[in-house]
Amino acid sequence: PDRGCCARGAATRRSGSLGGSAMVRRAALVAAAAAAWWVAAASAGGMPLGLDLEPLATRCVHEFIPQDADGTVELFVESGGKLEVHMTIEGPMATGWDKIPEAGESTAMLFDKVISNGREEDFDDSFLFSFKSDGGAYRVCVSNDMNRVANKVVQVDIRSSAKVISENPIKISSDPKKAEEARLAKEEAKGSEARQAEVAVLEKSIRRLKRGLRKVQQQQQQERHRQAVHTAVNQDSNNHMVLGSLVETVVFVATAAFQIIFVRNWFDGKAAKQWA
Repeated sequence: PDRGCCARGAATRRSGSLGGSAMVRRAALVAAAAAAWWVAAASAGGMPLGLDLEPLATRCVHEFIPQDADGTVELFVESGGKLEVHMTIEGPMATGWDKIPEAGESTAMLFDKVISNGREEDFDDSFLFSFKSDGGAYRVCVSNDMNRVANKVVQVDIRSSAKVISENPIKISSDPKKAEEARLAKEEAKGSEARQAEVAVLEKSIRRLKRGLRKVQQQQQQERHRQAVHTAVNQDSNNHMVLGSLVETVVFVATAAFQIIFVRNWFDGKAAKQWA
């Protein structure tokens, strides 16, 4: 009976140890899945909004920014004309009964200027404007009121410091069953510590991947900006060359026609004088 009791006790400890390791592995998988979703959500939330502006058109974007947070507006003109738009930033705005932000007494104009990527060496950089939020909705409007012919494509992103991803460690919610199983034998505690160390290494790897992903996204965005501006500059230069070629062709044809008519009239007049 004593041997049977000891065997049953050992089997119970082994089953508890296996159950504890399974719970830790399951928690690690849940943490990895949550971190992957976290990175994906942060990547989707950081994408700018693309707007197509027709001639003399105006488009506005609203964003709620908490009080005492730092708001940042990023603008980039991809194509169209001389790569310039008129941008205004105003706020904070109160929300009406229809949930639409409306200008009130506390609404102020924070920015009102013409933004252009220009033709400088750093023309592929985005325009950034930061401000301190008083709490409320802020409106960013971009207008193509300086061009009556060409459409313009711009990217607008308005964000607050509350959206910045923190570097805090990922916390795994504790399970009551896991807490009970943590009070097992010392050998199980040692194995649990080793598994926790593995989870910590996994969290560190996830944070490193998150930083690498953010860096790659920034580089890709800069390359897209550079390519878009180079394309716009080349198209503008090509249009000037085509227009210049058409003007030269018209001038050459007109000169040739004038010479033919002048020489013909000159010979006609000379022949009439000889017969006379």
